[in-house]
Amino acid sequence: MKKIGIIVIFLGVTIGQMAAQAYHGTTGLLQVPSAETDSAGTFHGGASFLDKRFTPAQLNRGGEKYNTMGYTIGITGFSWFEASYSAAMLYMNRNGRDGEPLGYYNEDRHVNVKVRPLKEGRWWPAVAIGCDDVGRFKRSFETNANTNNYFQNVYIAATKHFEIGGNELGTHLAYRYYPSDANKERRGVAGGLTIRPSFYRPLRIVAEWDGVGVNAGADVLFWQQLFIQACLVHGQGFTGGIGYRYQIPF
Repeated sequence: MKKIGIIVIFLGVTIGQMAAQAYHGTTGLLQVPSAETDSAGTFHGGASFLDKRFTPAQLNRGGEKYNTMGYTIGITGFSWFEASYSAAMLYMNRNGRDGEPLGYYNEDRHVNVKVRPLKEGRWWPAVAIGCDDVGRFKRSFETNANTNNYFQNVYIAATKHFEIGGNELGTHLAYRYYPSDANKERRGVAGGLTIRPSFYRPLRIVAEWDGVGVNAGADVLFWQQLFIQACLVHGQGFTGGIGYRYQIPF
């Protein structure tokens, strides 16, 4: 709890507002997707440190998971459509050859899309559907297909916000399906809560269940352009990212 408090205090001195996943390039919670989308014409890009508890099971070497880094760029083309390009560094032998030095010599690159067919209303939640790593999705179901579908999943998400004593409470529920059996423990229901406190609405505090454990953190935007997100993964490891956000004038 002390670590979470330090994160919240640090982020609370900034200004701005955003609801994004720093490692992913689209809106969401920390690791769990939501049905929120950003304003049309919003571009964002950044880099993150990813704790091994945060990443999919296949990001391992010799059965041992490792911490890594990633980067992403994304755009909200319309208020109901988002797309992003993400990459995570792979720890491996140089040139993929045994005996060569170990290091972050390669990366997993993937494209993610999200569509929100139903906008949030007074009496109903927003609903969105999405797919991460869309380029290799078909191959995941082919027999003996050699795919690096580390982050690949499809999901449906619902989000509803409530005003309680001047605070904004966001409720988020998602169902995800990961084709790879290596990630079968992440299949199923995930979700979380977000709070924008009345004393400082630009600050967003997040708690989520990612299908494996609980993550807690916060995010905020400096000067309407510099985005920071940080979280404690399963009560043990730190994950965080920094990015740039720009509203493209239409």
